[in-house]
Amino acid sequence: MELLRVTGLSYSYEDVPVLRDISFSLENGGRLCIAGANGSGKSTLLELIAGCMKPASGEILINGERVSPKNDEVRRKMGIVFQDPDNQLFMPTVWEDTAFAVMHRGVSPEEGRELALEALRAVGAEHLADRLPYKLSGGEKQRAAIASVLIQKPKILLLDEPTAALDPHARKNIIALLRGLNCAAIIAGHDLDMMLDLGGEALFLNKGKTAAQGRAGELLRDGAFLRSIGLELPLGL
Repeated sequence: MELLRVTGLSYSYEDVPVLRDISFSLENGGRLCIAGANGSGKSTLLELIAGCMKPASGEILINGERVSPKNDEVRRKMGIVFQDPDNQLFMPTVWEDTAFAVMHRGVSPEEGRELALEALRAVGAEHLADRLPYKLSGGEKQRAAIASVLIQKPKILLLDEPTAALDPHARKNIIALLRGLNCAAIIAGHDLDMMLDLGGEALFLNKGKTAAQGRAGELLRDGAFLRSIGLELPLGL
């Protein structure tokens, strides 16, 4: 069943086109990887889908409802994890960071902690609950940031460069976590080996336009195509 539909999406920064006529759909529980060189529009596309900004044209529908910055009820169906987890971790402890959104909506501290522990458990980070966020490793911060979004039970998880700046062990753990998600996910970045591991569908952007759409495993093996948009074959190939 279709969960998300993006149709004719365009966006500009101060009259400079960033995205032009982007269209795709995502099924319930599906996974979409978005790849492209720097400046191709990946992060902007995620922020538009999350309802952080209003597109210049086109529409975004989730379960048939239009996404917009003013529609908080629809926006809650999506959760975005930014490239730098430090942008999402600001409370004294990890569990308070994780519970922040639900407690902001009126959940008691006691219930908030229980929900936070459940979300942290889902990402293998329950043992971090009482730690200071700024003392976590990069991989631990990424897990905590993902938990702070999963606690809201989004229909779609949006992740921008989830493996950026991680060491090989932490990267492997994050990929395993993403593979085991029980919600739909859209993952943007440059880590083509991660995308090859995750599989699913892929959308390649080039200068704000759709360069290709299809199965990730097929497109990521097309060296000539990848080089034409400023990328290289995954290192694992």
